[in-house]
Amino acid sequence: MENIRALFPEYEVEPILKGWSTDSKYLLNRGEEKFTLRVSKTKSIQRQKEEFQTIGSIKPMDQLIRPLSYGRLDEKHTFILYSYVEGEDLKEVIVSLDPVLQYDMGIQAGVLLTAIHEVETAGREEVRVRYNRRITDKISAYRQCPVKHVKLEEYIPYVEANRPLLEKRPTVLLHGDYHLGNMILKEQSVHIIDFNRYDFGDPYEEFDRMTMNSSFSPQFSKGLLHGYFKGVPPMKFWRLLKLYALTNALGSISWAQKYSPESMDFIHEMIDQTLADYADKSSPIPGWYRQLIGWQN
Repeated sequence: MENIRALFPEYEVEPILKGWSTDSKYLLNRGEEKFTLRVSKTKSIQRQKEEFQTIGSIKPMDQLIRPLSYGRLDEKHTFILYSYVEGEDLKEVIVSLDPVLQYDMGIQAGVLLTAIHEVETAGREEVRVRYNRRITDKISAYRQCPVKHVKLEEYIPYVEANRPLLEKRPTVLLHGDYHLGNMILKEQSVHIIDFNRYDFGDPYEEFDRMTMNSSFSPQFSKGLLHGYFKGVPPMKFWRLLKLYALTNALGSISWAQKYSPESMDFIHEMIDQTLADYADKSSPIPGWYRQLIGWQN
């Protein structure tokens, strides 16, 4: 904290404790001026530069936070400075909103996501190569992890059998953690924060954390998809989403065991919900969406 105050002497410094990032986050405050400072012990100055340039290349929009600067805090720490959005955590207030407004919030989030996915990504590794490796790594990590989920194992054959879906998929910039917990509600508008896990990959992979939306607000989740696709998602999306959601579930247990043991109960709740959504193994469309649209088998 002293190094931060030395670098930003005119600002009050307040730790931000929300979230599961390995970075330390701080609110810099000077009157009406507020910024978000993220400090890392593991990211090189080159990595911070890449984030600054990559996120900065997204089409400027008032509803997306912007990187403002980056640098070295001291010999062991680097930082990146972002704009700050003051408002309500959408995850905490979404259920109190009228269902129509929840749907509208989702539409807004879907439209914003299309802007993120428009960033040029020429020369990146193919989705087929990258994500097949990720599947292999996550299954291996799950099987080596001492913590297991009683029903998750039976979904591994589905993941293995659907690797061919990854052929010829486009590569885009991904937010990497696109869910209600990284959205702020300000004056009836959705604002997107925290690009800490940005990545490059299949645009449909961005929805692999959909359970973290649908378990709070199916209406928001429906709006998110309709806003992104400008209508009803195609069947190919649902097939890939099932693959991505199950792969994410497999990886979440070993991740929590290593980085956030205190969140293990929440992780199991999300896995329970994901598997419940795909209990009908004959359909790639999750239960929450089928229920909303009155899907009949």
